Amino acid sequence: MIYMQATEGRKIIVLETANIEEIMKNRPAITQDGSVVIGWTPDAVWLADKLMDSGGDGATICRLIDEAVKRPQKGPRPHHEPHEHRFSKVT
Repeated sequence: MIYMQATEGRKIIVLETANIEEIMKNRPAITQDGSVVIGWTPDAVWLADKLMDSGGDGATICRLIDEAVKRPQKGPRPHHEPHEHRFSKVT
């Protein structure tokens, strides 16, 4: 993994094949400073819906991510505008 921070604050992460293979085995890639965790799911729509319903509970989020990697692969997602969801509390 190559991990850089640009002068304007943007972070740049370049993964190698071994990182991607580990991510697809549900073993996240974590940047050297621990500030970014990269995971994978074959069904991002299902996971996003469940995460928004989680209330921000950390244990529930971890369980959902573990469950999401076992879901069947979904086809390409239709284009959509970015959505930012803020939880009322984060645990």
